[in-house]
Amino acid sequence: MTVGSEACDDSVVACEVMTDRLGTDRSGEPEPVLIERMGVSRCFGCGQANAEGLRLVFARWPDGTVETRHQAASHHCGLDTVVHGGIQATILDEVMGVAAQLALPEDSSDMACVTAEMHLVYRAPVPMASIVVARAMIERIDGRDLYVRGTIVDPDGKALTEATSRWRQLRR
Repeated sequence: MTVGSEACDDSVVACEVMTDRLGTDRSGEPEPVLIERMGVSRCFGCGQANAEGLRLVFARWPDGTVETRHQAASHHCGLDTVVHGGIQATILDEVMGVAAQLALPEDSSDMACVTAEMHLVYRAPVPMASIVVARAMIERIDGRDLYVRGTIVDPDGKALTEATSRWRQLRR
């Protein structure tokens, strides 16, 4: 499933309900995010040139939240009906990374941000049958460090998996 102008095409009503219950201002439409940093084209999570990867696509809401939606493949299961925890971590790492990239100053280099630290809390199973919805937002920036929080949510907006992370932009 793609994100951007088609983010809610499958069910506009379900998307509106989901975002309203999060209590976050989701007015307006999300804008597609193009990842134009050096070295990410073959990334397992977001690289569109990686035929074996997740090929995640991202959108940014007017409030700054970055979102991705993904239907996990059958070989990404942990228990028979649950998305593997490592795949969940990858999806959260990617959406938080995009949030970090977008928070870089416009005059920064085209070098990618990388995960320096990440902490996850698995609160409830993420079902294989559902589209995985992950969101991330910048919490703060301290010098070269960007602090991001991310969540995988169910259709009612309930947090299934939560993460916090610290990012740094690579130097040449």
